[in-house]
Amino acid sequence: MQKVRLVCFDLDDTLIREIHSVMLPCILNGKENEHARIQEQEEKGLLDYIKADYMRAELLLGLQESKLEQSFLTIAKPLKNIAAVVEDLHKHKINVIVVTVGPRQVARVVSQLWGFDGYYGSDYEVVNGVFTGKILHYVSAEHKIDCLKDYCTKNGIRPEECVAVGDGSTDIPLFEYCGRSIALNSSPKVRQKATFSVDTDDLEAILPYVL
Repeated sequence: MQKVRLVCFDLDDTLIREIHSVMLPCILNGKENEHARIQEQEEKGLLDYIKADYMRAELLLGLQESKLEQSFLTIAKPLKNIAAVVEDLHKHKINVIVVTVGPRQVARVVSQLWGFDGYYGSDYEVVNGVFTGKILHYVSAEHKIDCLKDYCTKNGIRPEECVAVGDGSTDIPLFEYCGRSIALNSSPKVRQKATFSVDTDDLEAILPYVL
C-alpha cells in the first residue's frame, strides 16, 4: 500500500461525541435550551442544516472566545487517546488535520489541545475577542473536500497518500478522494463507502488501519 502522509479527521461524532462543536459554545453561553429547540426543528425537517447552523451561530452572541479553550474539556466528550494517536502518527512522519462544518474556533482549540498540524471549519465572526453571532465563511458539507485538497496542495500530498476518518455521509466525498478511509462509529450506509470500519471509544483502534 501507498505510504500514508496525512490523516484527515472529522470532528463531530468522530473525535468528540454527544456535545457537538456548535453545541459546545452554545452551552458556554447559556443557550443550551435554545440550541435544543433548533436541533428539534432540524430533526423534524423544518430547517435544513445550513439554516440551522446560522441560527445556532446567533446564540453565540456575546460569548468570549477565550472561554472555548478554558472550558472545552469540561464539556466535550472526546474519544480516548487522541493525543497519543496524534503523537504516534507524527513519529511515522504523518501529518494530522481536522476538518469540520462547525466553528473553526473550536477546531483550533482541538488542534492546539491534541497537537494537530492543521484545522479547517466555518469562520464565526469574532470582534475584540467576542463572538458576534455571525458567520463570515461557512464550510458546508460539500466544502469539506475543498479543505482537504487545500491542505494537500499546500503540502505536496497526493490523494493516495491520505486517510480520511469520519462517521457521517458528509465524509463520503473525503473517503472517495483518499487512498484509504475509516468509518468510525458510523452507520451501515457510511461503512459501505469506507475501506475499513471501526466501532470504538478509543482512537488507538484505528492505528492498525493507518500504519
